[in-house]
Amino acid sequence: MATVKTVARDPDSKKRLILAAARRMLVKRGFQDIVLDDIAHEAGVAKGTLFLHFKDKEALFSAVFADIVDGLGLELESLPKTGLAGRELLVATAKVVLNHFDHSRDFMAQAGTGRFPGCGDKSCGKLLEKFRLNHARMGAIIAQASKDGGKSVPDMGFAIGAFFSLCRTLTMRKVIEGHDRPLEREAESVVSFFLGGSGVMV
Repeated sequence: MATVKTVARDPDSKKRLILAAARRMLVKRGFQDIVLDDIAHEAGVAKGTLFLHFKDKEALFSAVFADIVDGLGLELESLPKTGLAGRELLVATAKVVLNHFDHSRDFMAQAGTGRFPGCGDKSCGKLLEKFRLNHARMGAIIAQASKDGGKSVPDMGFAIGAFFSLCRTLTMRKVIEGHDRPLEREAESVVSFFLGGSGVMV
């Protein structure tokens, strides 16, 4: 008798479809004039399915932004466990951040304002907390990359901001120059500039 294999369904697969569709719609419409029917259609799900995962449009929009920030957070969290150290760890980190920015260019401007389209004060507050967590993760990486655990860094907050800002600058340069090279190729340049001015000793 043949054995029938049962394929387990990912309970989050529809949620992922909805988030991806919402992200595409947010980019396509410039964060305006989106109704949930449009997102359900784009995702290929019934509107009722959408409401099983998100209670309203604000919950959906904030989930899209949270998904982007959490994605970077997971990668940053894994970097200290790679066994890399010093400059090598910083270059790997720059590649992760640059790759993230490369695939999230349409959302970067919103992150800089602390306000996110379709999100109320409570949602924005939760999202900013996720950004703070990522800053803390970056601080831990910089400290681990340093010879003295970051003690020689005169201002860790500034160092964290500088690292992210260098990556954002390359994102903007890509837009201005109109090239299509992957940003992660610029990781060495980011680290060279960073080490030249942040006080981090590797």
